[in-house]
Amino acid sequence: TRASLVAGGAESLIYVTVTGRIGALVPFASRDDVDFYTRLEGCLRTDASRPTGREPQAYRSYYAPVKHVVDGDLCENYGKLTHDEQKKIAERLDRTVGEIVKKLEDTRNALL
Repeated sequence: TRASLVAGGAESLIYVTVTGRIGALVPFASRDDVDFYTRLEGCLRTDASRPTGREPQAYRSYYAPVKHVVDGDLCENYGKLTHDEQKKIAERLDRTVGEIVKKLEDTRNALL
């Protein structure tokens, strides 16, 4: 279902899986957002520890290759990293930890 969950917010595609998980596909407003989240996802894929030990890209592309979609769940894990890990990733992105956290919050709040 296409819907806007916030008055005046961008329309998003809201879905529910057979396991009951609710998700959303949110369009990015600018190319800068696409670049930022793609780079953040790449850093988290290589630097962050994974509790299951599985490679996120292999998991996401198990049935079909994923193209032009950023894994928001993986990006949200940035806030769960230790401060040293956050700082390391922030340096790779040429940003501060606060800027990255703010960007994640702004994107989340744009949907909710």
